[in-house]
Amino acid sequence: MNSLFLTPATQVLNLMLPSLLSLIPDDIMERGVDALLDVIETAIANSATPVDDALVLPLISALRHKLNVADSAA
Repeated sequence: MNSLFLTPATQVLNLMLPSLLSLIPDDIMERGVDALLDVIETAIANSATPVDDALVLPLISALRHKLNVADSAA
């Protein structure tokens, strides 16, 4: 990423974010990621287009598998 186009505030946030994320306990992070993915899945399920179902839902499934985040809504 080219830092010429980042504001100073964005650069500071990019430096601090890994440290801030490390302070969040793993179980809370997992629940947060699960909730975020649930919201995305719901929005896709409620959309009228079948293309996003075919493209995005498999990506979310792969993310859940890779990050080892179980689907609590299932």
